[in-house]
Amino acid sequence: MVAVDQAYGNRILRVTDGNTGGANGASFNTGASAEKNATSYDESLFFAHTSGNKLCLFSFDQANFSSTFRGCFQNLGSGSSADFGYTPDNNRAIYNFAQAKLYRFVVNTNDWSVAADPSFNGGQGFFDPDGPNCLGGQIAANRWTVHGHAMSSDDQTLIAAIGRAQDVDQFYVVWNATKGCQWMDVQNWQVSSGWNSGPKSGTPISWVGGMKANGPGGIHNAQIDRSGEFGVLAIHNTGLDRKMFWRIGTNEVDATCKECVSHWACDFGVCFWNHQTWGTFGMIDRIIGSDVMTSNMNLSIFKARAMGNEEHASHANAEPGMKLPYLVSWDSRSPEVSEPWVNEIMGVSWDGSQRTIRFNKSWTSGLSFWSTARCVISRQGHYALCGSDYQLYNLDRGFGNGLNQDTCDHTLPPVIQGTKSCRTDVLLFELR
Repeated sequence: MVAVDQAYGNRILRVTDGNTGGANGASFNTGASAEKNATSYDESLFFAHTSGNKLCLFSFDQANFSSTFRGCFQNLGSGSSADFGYTPDNNRAIYNFAQAKLYRFVVNTNDWSVAADPSFNGGQGFFDPDGPNCLGGQIAANRWTVHGHAMSSDDQTLIAAIGRAQDVDQFYVVWNATKGCQWMDVQNWQVSSGWNSGPKSGTPISWVGGMKANGPGGIHNAQIDRSGEFGVLAIHNTGLDRKMFWRIGTNEVDATCKECVSHWACDFGVCFWNHQTWGTFGMIDRIIGSDVMTSNMNLSIFKARAMGNEEHASHANAEPGMKLPYLVSWDSRSPEVSEPWVNEIMGVSWDGSQRTIRFNKSWTSGLSFWSTARCVISRQGHYALCGSDYQLYNLDRGFGNGLNQDTCDHTLPPVIQGTKSCRTDVLLFELR
């Protein structure tokens, strides 16, 4: 189904419903992080995931603004964590961990099968972070798992969080296509001594400006700037309420940015933040390691007030040397609108113009984690994929419930199949 919001003039495609792929009331969504690449380089393929975390593949006909379901897959790892390759050479490739190993899965568009590439990682077919040149068996011995991970825009560097569970994970592991493995231990605050040096080669972290953690950390998530030069680290229990920046390939960590606390997206060596977290819409850009902050939005038209939820930003469309707009999605848990940008999906320019592009409403309520607007921009920036419960103006109706009925109960835990809890579906928003 395609709809047009007359206030914005852009089309919205409903990608999924309670019957997609025989879902029988299951929910669909995009990843928990907006900083993923959910589309192929040419934007003809994209994926979402079910409430059971299966990766589901779709093809997209841009000329006719329509999508086709191509299947949900059991063996491709967590559906919420995968990344399409960013480069033309990896147009049909999906990178993801399955059973604690990193694979390059390739989509065959003749029969819509997806299989691991046996030539990946120098012919090994996978990267094993538990190998002797990396964590050396600690994953198996401790029954750890791989959680959040992120890929650089050249498809050459990936960072992953590994440990017992999110927020207590102990290790970051970096895979580089030519150099191999490097790790960081956030409980003992060490990094491996170079690449492929194994588990017993820790070197103390060198903290920029002497600003350092004061206790054992637990990893919340793993991100990377688009160049692959910096790991962008969210770590709990450090005594520092901020993100850290690890210069990959070294033991240098910069934790001096006390304002870097919101959700974010990155370009090449530059990240975008809302320094007015839980307050206003003030997006800024800031070079990693710099104190200089540049406002990206003209706030003179905005009346500062508490937003309830903060922003999620996405920049999979980044290209080196080009200041392309990044995507920001907002939700306030209220359908009331008294000023621009409330509950909207928008493009934010960082070329000095402070131009914002108001694409559409997010059409989701923000009442739960999975109904928060976490929209991901497509690789070339032509569309966005957003999970939505469609309850912004349709409380207790939206996209129905987990029994595949037309109404739902927003007071129940959401996205639970077989109950009257409210479902989420994936919407594709035209960006122009």
